[in-house]
Amino acid sequence: MSLETSTAVTSDLGIYVHTPFCDRVCPYCDFAVEAAGVLDPDTERRFVDDLLADLALARNELAALRGRRSLATVYFGGGTPSRLGAGSIARVLEALYAAFAGPAREVTLELNPVDAELARVLDFRAAGVTRLSVGLQSLHDLTLKRLGRAHTGAEALGGLQRCLAAGFASLSVDLIYAAPGQSEAELLADVDRVIDLGVDHVSAYALTIEPGTPFAAARAAGRLDLPPEDLPRRLSRLLRARLAAAGLAAYEISSFARSGHRSQHNQRYWLRQDVLGLGPSAASFLSGGLGGGRGGGPGDHRFQNARERGPWQTAVRAGRRALLEDAQLPLEECRRETLALGFRRPEGVSRAAYLRAFGAPPEAHFAAELRELVELELVAERAGRLRLTERGILFADEVFLRFAGR
Repeated sequence: MSLETSTAVTSDLGIYVHTPFCDRVCPYCDFAVEAAGVLDPDTERRFVDDLLADLALARNELAALRGRRSLATVYFGGGTPSRLGAGSIARVLEALYAAFAGPAREVTLELNPVDAELARVLDFRAAGVTRLSVGLQSLHDLTLKRLGRAHTGAEALGGLQRCLAAGFASLSVDLIYAAPGQSEAELLADVDRVIDLGVDHVSAYALTIEPGTPFAAARAAGRLDLPPEDLPRRLSRLLRARLAAAGLAAYEISSFARSGHRSQHNQRYWLRQDVLGLGPSAASFLSGGLGGGRGGGPGDHRFQNARERGPWQTAVRAGRRALLEDAQLPLEECRRETLALGFRRPEGVSRAAYLRAFGAPPEAHFAAELRELVELELVAERAGRLRLTERGILFADEVFLRFAGR
């Protein structure tokens, strides 16, 4: 449950639906995706059949999913869920609303700019999507090419403009910074163009080289033109300042929004609210209160579906859940996660809420870690809350490592 609301069990639920299909697999991506191009109708239909079977299995086997009063959010992620047709999106939403009290207050669809023909985007809106998340990454051709993206800057801009014209309640764009060869001026030009177009939500991520990706191999071979070590932090400062000046305030380390346009679904993860994941690799979290535990205590349940589409499909078609991970979280891990996720938000961690949830203040469990972070000027206390300092935001990974577990 959320420490920010109360110690009472929340009755709503978020749903994450993972679609693994992509036009191509980007060299920096370590998500569970596969290059599929245009989906044939039979593959798409059977994939949606499997999603609905996954939903039915979870509802039948998990007592925590019974008696739900409302469905808060639905998030179609991937992969590229806009590879599915609007009819498939509508079919999934219809099943979710039959299973839980809907409609959801927010329905997000991730979309590739090259999938943004106006008629297609309007069909998604008619199907029940209220919010788009557009994988822009950059508006500069060379940076897009170096990132292995399939679209050009002009195509990305055109797709974004069509999405804006479609009249969704909210629209978000993803930007990558500290990409190979990317300059400060180039990034700020992208940010300014997004602001000028009136985008109301931005997710901005420093490029991370994940193990096992083509970028990791290229770096090991000395073939990847990575920026100097201090550049990502400088770009982060500039980007945050430019967005803030335009009215897009940071509400999480990588997330910026105008008033009223925060992602309701993504906030569920940072507040440790319940999310059910459907599809290959999708992760779920059901809070301890539903399992009889005390707020954030024993009974918190996390599980994840098999990563690859094949094993996941084989399992659900055989009438069993395809789980890669299935665990009740120990109390120690719940405490660590509460701090790590809380520090991602400007509000930080409320001492009073932590005390209510765990029966003691944070220092009772993490005295050494917190003392070191305060001494390093990465964390400070203000108004009864432990928060990242400006320096802490720039070195956030150093903070999160302290709560990664032993």
